[in-house]
Amino acid sequence: MNPLKTIFVFAYYSYKDPVFQSAVLPYLLKESDNYNFILLTWEQKEWEIKNNEKIEIEKFLSQNNITWKAKAWHSGRFKLFKKIYDFTIGLLYSLYLIYKYNCSIVYSEGFPGCIVGHYISKLSFTKHVIHTFEPHADYMLDAGVWSKKSWEYKLNKRMEKVVGKGADKLITGTENYKEILRHYIKTPIQVIPSCIDTDFYNFNSKAREIIREKLGIVENDIVIVYLGKLGGMYMKEEIFKFFSRCLLMDENFYLLLMTNESESSINNLRNEFRIPDNRMHTGFVKKDNVPDYLSASDIAFCGIRPIPSRRYSSPIKTGEYLSCGLPVIIPEGISDDSLVIEENDLGIVFQDLEKVDIKKVIELKKLDRSMIRAKGINYRSLKNAPSLFEI
Repeated sequence: MNPLKTIFVFAYYSYKDPVFQSAVLPYLLKESDNYNFILLTWEQKEWEIKNNEKIEIEKFLSQNNITWKAKAWHSGRFKLFKKIYDFTIGLLYSLYLIYKYNCSIVYSEGFPGCIVGHYISKLSFTKHVIHTFEPHADYMLDAGVWSKKSWEYKLNKRMEKVVGKGADKLITGTENYKEILRHYIKTPIQVIPSCIDTDFYNFNSKAREIIREKLGIVENDIVIVYLGKLGGMYMKEEIFKFFSRCLLMDENFYLLLMTNESESSINNLRNEFRIPDNRMHTGFVKKDNVPDYLSASDIAFCGIRPIPSRRYSSPIKTGEYLSCGLPVIIPEGISDDSLVIEENDLGIVFQDLEKVDIKKVIELKKLDRSMIRAKGINYRSLKNAPSLFEI
C-alpha cells in the first residue's frame, strides 16, 4: 500500500473563523482518507481558543489525518510592519514544516494567503494549489475598504498575476472569472463554486415549528431571512426599505435578520423605516443553529451589492439557502448564482430592488422546497465537488 501524499495547508485564517470553517476545513475533511495534511492557521484574539477546547480540536483533526500548527496573527497599528513580520515568520516556519513532514504540495486559500503560499512553494520546490482565486483587491476597492493608492491594494493587485502565473493549479468560483484569467494565465484552472455540506444544511420541519412558535410566527406569515453582515459591500438600508415595502403590501411578512450588527443600529433602521417590533427578529446565530433558522424561513435574501467584482465571487450563503430549500431574491450579476437562480426558477433576480414586484415575492412561498434543494445539491454539494488537490 502506497503511503498517502502529505499536503501543507497555509491558511491565513484563525481556526474558528467562519471563513476557514466553511471554505477550507470541509475540503480537508472530505479528502482526509486520501491525503495527510499539515495545517498552519493564524490565530486572532477574536477567535481565541481555550486550552481544553484546543485539545479536543487537535484530537478531532488528528483522527482525520490533519496535524494542526498555529501562529499568532498580528494587525492594527503599524500594520505594514506587522504583516512583514507575519510573512517572514510564516515563510520560515512553513519551510520547516514542509521539510519535516515531507510535503509535496502547498495549498493556500485566496488572498493574501496565497501570496505567502507562492513563495513557500518556490523556496521548497513544491507544487502550489490555490483555492478561491478571486480578484480580492477589486473586492476591497469596490467595497471602499481600500483605495487605489493604498499599499494593500497595490500589493495585492500586482501579486495577482505573479501568483496566478506561478501556481500549478488555480481554483476559482465562477466560469466568468476563468475566462478573464485565460487572457493572461496559462496555469490549469478549475471552476468549483463554494460548496457546502448539504447533509448539514437541510430542511428540518421540527426545528421550523419550534422556532416559529418561539418567535410568534404563524402559518400564514411569509418569513424572509437574511444571513450575514450589513454595510460595506453588503446592503443595509436597502434591506429595511425593501422589507418595509413588503409589509405595505401584506402585513403577514416577517423578517429574520441573522447578523452581528449592533442592536442600536438595528433599532435606528427599524424606526426609520417604521417596521413594527413584532414583524422582525434579529441576532447572531451560531453555525450549528443556522439550518434551523433557515428551515423556519420561507424566502432568502442575498444582500451583496452588485458591484462589478462580485461577478467573480461565489458567496457560500447561496448554497446554504438553496440546500435548505429556500427560493432566493438576489441582485443581477452576483457570481454564477444569479444565472443559476434565473434559469432554474429558484427565486427572483433583480436589477433594481425598488422595482421588485412584491406580489411575485409572495408567490415564492409556494415553490416546492424539495425541488429547490435538489437543484441546490446539484450546484453546490461538497459531495459532488471534485478533488482540489489532484494536479
